[in-house]
Amino acid sequence: MDQLIQKTIITITSIVITTVVGQFFNVEPIGLFYTAITCVIITHVDFEKLIENAKNRGFGTLIGGVIGIIFSYIPFPLILKVIVGEFIIIFFCEKKLKIPSAIASVVFLIIVYRITSEAPYLYGFKRVLDTFIGIIITVVITYIFKKLNILK
Repeated sequence: MDQLIQKTIITITSIVITTVVGQFFNVEPIGLFYTAITCVIITHVDFEKLIENAKNRGFGTLIGGVIGIIFSYIPFPLILKVIVGEFIIIFFCEKKLKIPSAIASVVFLIIVYRITSEAPYLYGFKRVLDTFIGIIITVVITYIFKKLNILK
C-alpha cells in the first residue's frame, strides 16, 4: 500500500479515536483540537520516525509549557518575557536537547500572551496532557497497524 494512504489511514484513525475518547470523557473542544493536532503532526509510517516526532513534540510541548507557566507569573513587561523566554527556549531545545524549538515556542507564546482567560498553570497543564494523549494514541495505533500488517 502507498505510504501516503498508510499515513492517511493512521492519521484519521488516531483522530477518530481521540475524538471518541475525548467526547466520552467530556473533554473541551480546545483539548480535542490540540490532541488531534498532535496526531497530525507526529504521524509517520516509519515507526522510528514516528517515535522521533513524538519525542520532539512531547519535549517541545513540555518545555514550552513549563517556561510559559513560569514566565506568566513573573512581573516583567510582556516584551521582556517574550525576548528572554524565546532565547531560553531556542537555546535549550536546539543546542542542549538537539530538538526543534518551534513547538516549544508556540506553546510558550500561547501561555504568555494569555489567549485564554484560564489560569496559565491550568492551561499549560491541559495542553501538555492533550499532547501526550495524542502521542500515546498515535503511537499505539501505528504500532497495532504495523504489528498486525493491516496496512500492506
